[in-house]
Amino acid sequence: MRLAFAVPLVFVLACADGFPDTATLDIGTSFDTSTSTSTSTSTTWSTTFDTTISVDSLTDGTTTSTTGTTTEDPTTGAPPSPARQYDLDDDGQPDTDLSLGTCTQSADLTCLRVGSDLVPVLEVSLGPLPDQCDGNLFGAPRITLIGDHDGDGLSEVAARHCRFDGVQGPPALAVVSLPAAAVSARADAPAVQDNAWSDDLRDPQGLLHPFLAPSYGDGENPLGDWGRLCVYRPDLPPGDGCGPGFSAISTLLAPGEFREVGGTLQDLDGDGWEDINLIYHRRQHTVSAATLALVNDLEYDVAAASEPQSPKWFHSGRNYGTHAAVVGGDGQQRLVVVGGAPVGSFGDDLCNVSRFLAVLESSPGQPATRKLAWSTYFSFSSSIFKTYDPVHAGDPMADVARLADAVDGCIHRYADSRTVMDGQEVLLVNYFAMDAPVDLCLDEQFALYQPPTWTDEKADAWYGCFAKNKQASGKWGMQVVDERTGQGLTGSQQTYVWGWSDQLRPGELVYLVEYLPPTTLWDLSDVAPSALQVQALEGGLWQSRGTFPVAGRPKLQQRVPTGAQGVGSYTSFAELTLHPGDPPGVELEDGTVIAHDPVRDAWIVR
Repeated sequence: MRLAFAVPLVFVLACADGFPDTATLDIGTSFDTSTSTSTSTSTTWSTTFDTTISVDSLTDGTTTSTTGTTTEDPTTGAPPSPARQYDLDDDGQPDTDLSLGTCTQSADLTCLRVGSDLVPVLEVSLGPLPDQCDGNLFGAPRITLIGDHDGDGLSEVAARHCRFDGVQGPPALAVVSLPAAAVSARADAPAVQDNAWSDDLRDPQGLLHPFLAPSYGDGENPLGDWGRLCVYRPDLPPGDGCGPGFSAISTLLAPGEFREVGGTLQDLDGDGWEDINLIYHRRQHTVSAATLALVNDLEYDVAAASEPQSPKWFHSGRNYGTHAAVVGGDGQQRLVVVGGAPVGSFGDDLCNVSRFLAVLESSPGQPATRKLAWSTYFSFSSSIFKTYDPVHAGDPMADVARLADAVDGCIHRYADSRTVMDGQEVLLVNYFAMDAPVDLCLDEQFALYQPPTWTDEKADAWYGCFAKNKQASGKWGMQVVDERTGQGLTGSQQTYVWGWSDQLRPGELVYLVEYLPPTTLWDLSDVAPSALQVQALEGGLWQSRGTFPVAGRPKLQQRVPTGAQGVGSYTSFAELTLHPGDPPGVELEDGTVIAHDPVRDAWIVR
């Protein structure tokens, strides 16, 4: 792939999928899915993100206190803040602490631990098994307040946990009434299901409805498909396969449809209820918690416009990366999809596997009008073979249908890539134009498909070989495209944009840009951090707003996908670590905080 003025040109030879779907768990942009509890339905945590963040959602950092306050943060083990965390009566004053942990009567039981100024309850049993997941419980924080559904004046609590029987740890979702000290509703994933996506959707009255949905791989589970999601509807009879208080919505599509990790929330039909966008390979499948029925199902091919001569679905329709549900300035409803890895993820040489930009669009309240408005395909990580016939084992190149792009066309995204230039809604991404691969590892990849296929030993050999391409040379640059049309608007080379904010120079959106040599290694391991340049983007051109006084790259937070900002894979939204104050500042990797002094119009160490 080579880029000319922000328009990717992709050379494609062919046809089949070069990765089995199960292999993508190793892509290196995964992260810890256990998060700090919050009174909202989203949360953040800070980490310096330089290589990979490992998936580890086995436990929820339990507390051992039996008193009215927790001794640890329920998900990180850190000391809690002195103030209460949750506002049960919605009067603006936090009055309750909540956490997940073992029950006082037995370490084998899981309880919601309570310390409250409003109720005398100390704990509520959630289930007879330890809270330990053997897969991933992805999405909303483990504990959320969902509003007063039963009219007792206090919010119900949604508590997400797992039920570990010594072998399996399937996810579960319980709704707890604290005044009654009881679980009023619950939904359990089937025992064979390791992975679930859960979030809280909003109804017209502002109440939240938690749900538990199948996640990665449902539809290809050899032990049986889950095939439904369970959404909290206490006003309806229990749904088939869901527990009391929960209604069922089918998620079982045609055979072979592959379920991605997460989804987004978006009122697609205009009824005031947020609908659930379930992400699959090559489709968005949208269902309604109001009607318990299908709202829209759209199949789309993000590579067709860029590679019209390529056989369809050579990329399997992978829908990884970020999915942002937004309403554009023109009133159109959009899903903005960025098939890339978070900025700074230089440990992920597979770079989302499938690299693309795409926008789905529909008219307000008219889900049937949803369409793929535009897409631009950049590249695909691995080689694709025609037949995988053992006769080619000695010369895999003879069977190549499409040669690997490796790190060529790799996209790095800040947050969801959405920003504004000259009053226009745009997408800005970093991309890499590779000079040549270090090693395409054809022998190692071809061997994966020869019996016995995809053994750990073969996979380790191939991934280890392919990772050499982190050291491929080339050029990092950025490009800006019109969110509405996908048209390329501007770009720059020898630059890497680490992020942007309108808080650092109040009233102006500025970008933190690292200027790079003409040629670098993909992972920038040959480039010492320099002083970041602060730039505005006006008229399609960088406009200098000064230089940081010290060298260093920013410390990035990884925000959990939830609500309207979702993801198709185990990834996150990378964001700058900002510090409020006068003046506000941004933190670098070494802990230095840089701020703008408006009196001197200079950047200073705060």
